[in-house]
Amino acid sequence: MSLGASLAIIGLLNGKIIALCVIGGVFVLEVGSSLIQLISKRFFNKKILPVAPLHLYFLKRGWEEPKIVMRAWLLGFFFGILGLYIALIR
Repeated sequence: MSLGASLAIIGLLNGKIIALCVIGGVFVLEVGSSLIQLISKRFFNKKILPVAPLHLYFLKRGWEEPKIVMRAWLLGFFFGILGLYIALIR
């Protein structure tokens, strides 16, 4: 929690907030899926996914947990590289 807050403050002070959001892309996807599920259920009374967090959706589809974790690591790695690239360009 404190590491994430420290990174957010550093991103805000350096003006690299977009790069910070890209670097935390896996977390953004997890929170985004839960938020979309909550909004669609509240306003349209219909679920988009059977379960809210994205990783639980993959578990329900039959993926094994180590496979989900490995894919999240790879996705996080690529988001990290892309975020560093964006931070260095701007």
